[in-house]
Amino acid sequence: MLPTLTTLQQRKPYLYSPDWLCPQCNSAPEDLNHLWTCPYILPELNPCSTHRSEVVKFRDSCLSSFSSLKPLDITFQTGFSALDCWNYETPSLSCLWLTRGLLPAHLTTFLKQYFPLSVIYKTISPLLNDFHVALYGEI
Repeated sequence: MLPTLTTLQQRKPYLYSPDWLCPQCNSAPEDLNHLWTCPYILPELNPCSTHRSEVVKFRDSCLSSFSSLKPLDITFQTGFSALDCWNYETPSLSCLWLTRGLLPAHLTTFLKQYFPLSVIYKTISPLLNDFHVALYGEI
């Protein structure tokens, strides 16, 4: 667990006031989700741009891998790309789930329309691992 201010407040409440907010923007609690959305993180240390580019790479890798398994029509590509878990702009809660290594239910539900669950996990697991290595290696 990253030592965000929220984590420190939970671990040592006698040292870190629960009223303290992010030291960068002073507008929200500094938790894991906030690290990806804080507008005041230094540009050279900006995990937002790294996160965005890695989410796009992960999405494209998944799309390519699943498309190589069998012929899929354009509705697969359109539907897959429109899933909320690829929304890195805000980012969505399901996108943050992916960042933590969790597969959102709507992603697996969508993929189950085209593939058995065993194929989904066999295909997406190494890609998710690569996503995390690239993401946390860059930050």
